[in-house]
Amino acid sequence: MNGYHDSMANTSIIQRFVGLVSLRAGPEDIPYSTGLLGLVIALAAGLNIPVIQQYTPDAQPLIHITLMVSYNAAFLWMALAIRRYGARFVQTATALFGADAIISLIALPILLIIGQPNETNALAGLAFFALLIWNIAVVNHILRSALSLSGMISLGLTLVYIFGASLFVRAVVGL
Repeated sequence: MNGYHDSMANTSIIQRFVGLVSLRAGPEDIPYSTGLLGLVIALAAGLNIPVIQQYTPDAQPLIHITLMVSYNAAFLWMALAIRRYGARFVQTATALFGADAIISLIALPILLIIGQPNETNALAGLAFFALLIWNIAVVNHILRSALSLSGMISLGLTLVYIFGASLFVRAVVGL
């Protein structure tokens, strides 16, 4: 491919991820590519390092991220295997980690500028809550589509996926 076609392909992929985080596209709209999966995992990890450093200063970010990626990938693989949709793993994982990268890209400057949510910083608490609700909505949208589940079951799995990862990391590293 020449540069023009490469640029158009990259724009199309970015538009698909924007469609995901705006709930207009599903994981089936993401190309099946293990290379793209690796790229979005690396992007999401890189974008989350400063957040981990700010909000959990005692944590070791690379260990934290490795554990979260491992939990999320294993959780997704098991959920898809139970539903007999194992072939959807690469696209769904790419969708989840890509959406995480986009949400993190938007959240990072907001969280770093506003600071930690606490009893004296209501704006930070509100911003954090809004970002959390958006993240839950996006992950729920992706999991509901990939697993062909109804709303409440999908929402329950979404909450286990999101909060389970944090609990898993805390249990392993002792935070």
